[in-house]
Amino acid sequence: MPEYIAEHFARSAAVASDDDSRYIGLAISENKLVWDLLEPMFNRNRHVEQRSTGYDNMVGSEPFITSIAAFASDHVWGRTVSPYEVIVLAGAGSILETLFYVIANPGEGVLVPTPSYAGFWADLETRDELSIIPVHTDAGKSFALTVEDLQDAYDKAPVPVAALLLTNPSNPTGRIAPTSEIQAAVEWARSVGIHIVINEIYALSTHGNTPFVPTGSIVDALEDDIHFVWGFSKDLAVSGLRCGVLTSHNDKVRSAIAGLAYWSVVSGDTQHLLDSMLRDEAWIDGYITTMRARLADSYNHTVEALEAAGIPFVPADAGLFVLCDLREYLAEPTWDAELSLWRRIVDEANVNLTPGSACHIREPGFMRLCFAVEPADTVVDAVNRIQGVLKG
Repeated sequence: MPEYIAEHFARSAAVASDDDSRYIGLAISENKLVWDLLEPMFNRNRHVEQRSTGYDNMVGSEPFITSIAAFASDHVWGRTVSPYEVIVLAGAGSILETLFYVIANPGEGVLVPTPSYAGFWADLETRDELSIIPVHTDAGKSFALTVEDLQDAYDKAPVPVAALLLTNPSNPTGRIAPTSEIQAAVEWARSVGIHIVINEIYALSTHGNTPFVPTGSIVDALEDDIHFVWGFSKDLAVSGLRCGVLTSHNDKVRSAIAGLAYWSVVSGDTQHLLDSMLRDEAWIDGYITTMRARLADSYNHTVEALEAAGIPFVPADAGLFVLCDLREYLAEPTWDAELSLWRRIVDEANVNLTPGSACHIREPGFMRLCFAVEPADTVVDAVNRIQGVLKG
């Protein structure tokens, strides 16, 4: 377990205090700004149907995948998807691990642009025995991904490359890639004959002026080489219910995953609960509107506090986080110095951020701050505490 996660759970488990020094964990990407919207929806749908208590299709009951197809076709994928092209497993991590087990062989590589979600390394390198090949992008170029970046990483890869994993919107930058960038990356991957996995786990969690455009709506041909990942954890704020979603035109890939799904089935009760949520179209539309407004409000309060504190950051249009640029506060430009600064913030401010090393950023000094996991005034308090450490 990464040190920042272990630190979070250790401090969260301690006796909570009501004073100004209580622990503030801003290292875990969860949206806890919308529970008042979710609670009445969940509690009025807690009746259990008999179907939910028995065996069913291991990749999703017919009612559930039908609801997902209808909802996500309109809100996430930007195109009409058949329910029979939808697979659900216990979380997006399970989707990724199982998908890559099918499309890649142990010892092969997967290109992952950085900065990146830290969990991909565990998802792909543990039981799948793959090697992630970082495709580093530069802060000075707004972390834009170029074909040259991809080709350079591909040419220097120490193992054969099987796939490209693209995340849009980005975690940890909150950047929404322009359509030209995504199209160029997909075309390049096809030119070298590798699979393309599009992770759109934050598709609905937008809060800025840049619109999210689904990759499925801009790629000329949806062939057997491209696969799309979404889930309920981030956009629907139910990370603990563990439900990830895959759609792919590739019949062989879906069939192979179905054969492996037994070990990561979503419980029937959870499927019923989430199905009830999606079927209430008026509620879900209102939820998305309110969720986005609350993300925007929390983000704006956070960046205003960062600006007042003199802490640079990377502007974001999506996601539950903002990437702080703390390079000027490092004792020296090294990973050890970044770890030391992170430790000071944890120990002196009692605030936990995600260190940039976990996100495999090219250079030390960046840290991810998750602004949706606490109320805005608490996040502002955390920023002020961080300022005290940095200026001290």
